This record gives sequence, structure tokens and C-alpha cells, in this order.
Amino acid sequence: MTLRSAHKLAARFIALVFFGSALLPAPARAQTAAARAPDRAARTQEPPEEELPPYHHSIFSWDHTVTAATLGVGDTPQSYNPTYTMGFVARTRYYLLDDSLRGRHFSLRLDGGLYREFTNSDVTTQRGEVTLSDLELSSVYAHRIQGRANTDGTLAELRPLTLTLPTSKTSWDSGRYFAPGVLVGVSNVTPWLRGRAPFEISSLVRFAVGYKRWLARATVPTNPTLERVRLTPDGRTLPGDTLSGSSLIRDQLDFSATLRLSLGSDVYWSVSGAIAPAWKYGVADEVSLCGVVLTGCTSLKVSGSDSRYLVRTQFSTEVSLRVAKGFSVELGYGNVANQLGADGRRRSFFYSPEAVFYASVSFFPHELVSGKRQLAQREAVSPSL
Repeated sequence: MTLRSAHKLAARFIALVFFGSALLPAPARAQTAAARAPDRAARTQEPPEEELPPYHHSIFSWDHTVTAATLGVGDTPQSYNPTYTMGFVARTRYYLLDDSLRGRHFSLRLDGGLYREFTNSDVTTQRGEVTLSDLELSSVYAHRIQGRANTDGTLAELRPLTLTLPTSKTSWDSGRYFAPGVLVGVSNVTPWLRGRAPFEISSLVRFAVGYKRWLARATVPTNPTLERVRLTPDGRTLPGDTLSGSSLIRDQLDFSATLRLSLGSDVYWSVSGAIAPAWKYGVADEVSLCGVVLTGCTSLKVSGSDSRYLVRTQFSTEVSLRVAKGFSVELGYGNVANQLGADGRRRSFFYSPEAVFYASVSFFPHELVSGKRQLAQREAVSPSL
């Protein structure tokens, strides 16, 4: 074999290897890319949500509430009326649908509390009185409309039916039956400084609008148990009950907003506010009153300045600290008052004679059976307000 023939043979061999390498590795490269795709997807995908018991995020609290005036905070009251209340509060929920992957949840909820007032305040009739709060029943459907997870996305909330039962002494004695309602809301959860700080900061912002209609046996507070036989001016004896001069609320709207910050995994700070316009039951006009005037009967008219409309405002702020698995301690301040007080003076959104400070110890049973920490689900307001 000559040198020229050897060069030609080597050139043909190099060309065969080059073109063969260009044609053959394409499927191999595709297979390698396909093999690496799941690993890359696994690195970018959100970790799967932990399966929780159906009662998860139910909260049981031991509350202590004292008015601001009792502590000497705020305006000096005309008459000193110290008030301290202790209560046990339950905010329970049971999930019938709990699909965290798709962000679809449906739950039934029951909120209520049992309280005892240890001081002899003007609100109760006796020292140490025990009373229930109004029970709140609701069905809640939440659907994630944006985001990859419930901890980083936007959820729409619908409560197609809420029911308030008059289990408190005030509601029951005034003659209320119950109040059906509906609520719609939207919540957005946003993580901050993820991977750029030693601890994560996340925020929850919630806006909601609710409507409630009270049904009662009378348009003004009335209590059949207070009926007594009374002597009328014309000398006749008739049974009668105790009536108030102000009619009951019939329709009520509620516009609320909440901001909650999670500082790490054990500290939460929240602030919330609400405005609740309400319309009272109407009262009869041109009512004939007989037997109490010498001329026989007289006609009573509704005052021209009478208003069926009132507004109640609410403000609260709270700091929550997790002290152990399943347990946290809350310290907060809240103010709930009518925009126009009984004395005719306008109340501030942030302070009124009804403002309170409260402290509570909360228990989350789902944390004891799972590693899931309590999310920003606690309402930032004292249950006794």
C-alpha cells in the first residue's frame, strides 16, 4: 500500500466517524434530556401539601378581656365601671373537600364561646354571670384562582349560607330568632424574602363583604319572661312586658379587611378593621294612645329626626407567639362601637369607652398529629367583642 492510499483510507475513516457521530448521538441526546427532565421538574415544582386531618386549623382559646377604662387608658369615665371577662372560645371546622393541589376546599364551621364576667359591671345583672355568645354556623367554599399553592396565591371565598343563633343573653332576651346571611371574600398570600433571609416573611390580605338579616318576634326588644300584671291609668290590670325605645336591627352589611404578617414561623402580627352599616325595623306611625289622657285618645307620630340607619365600626390589632407545638399566646387590643354613641357623641374608629385589651392562649389540635404549622387563619379580633 502506497502512502497516498494510506492517506485516502485514513481520510475516509475520519469522515465516517465524524458523520456517524453527527447522526447517531441525536437519539441519545434526546434520551438524556428526557431522563433529566423529571429531575429538573422535581427541583422547580412546589413540595406536595401534607395531608391533614379533616378538622385541621380548628382553634380553641382561653380568653381574658378587660376594658381600657378599667386599666385607666383613654378618657376618664364619668362613672367607673370596671369589667373583666374570662371565656373559652371554639372556632371549629370540618373539611368535606380538601384538595390543596387544585386549591379547592369546602368546610362546615361552628364558632362560639362561653364567658364569665367576674366584675359587677353595668352590662350584666349579677356578679359572676355566665353567658354564651351567639353561635355562628357557616358553610365555606374556597377556590384558588391564582398561584401554585395556597401559601403563594389568591383564593376566592364564598359562604353561601351563614346562620347566627341568638344563644347570647342579650339576643335571646330581646326577642331575636336567628339571622341567615351570605359572605364573599378574596384572600392573597404572598411570601417575602424567600431564600434571601434567615427567616421567611409572608403576608395575608383579606377583603370580605357580608350580609345578614335578623328575624325577631317584635320590632323592638321584648322579653316575655318579664311580663308582670300592671295597673293602667284607667284602673284596669293588664299583663305587659318591658320594651325599649330603640328598634332592633333588621338588615346588616359588613365590609371588613385584614392584614396579617408572618415573621418567621412562630410570630404573627395582624390588624383588621370593619364597617357595618345597619337598618332597623320600622316603627308604626300615627299610633292611637287611649286611656292616659283626659280627652280620650291621642295620635302619636314618629319624630321627623328619627333614623332607621346606624353604623358600627370595628378595629383590632393582635400579636401571636407560638410557645410550643400546637400552642400560642395572643395579646391584642380591640374597639367595637356604634359610630354615634348613646350620649350623642361620635365615636372614634380606634377608641371608645367600649375598647378592650385581651390576652389568650390558643390550642391547635391538628399540629399534634401532623407537622403542619398553624397558618394565618385566626381572626384578629377578641371573640368577646
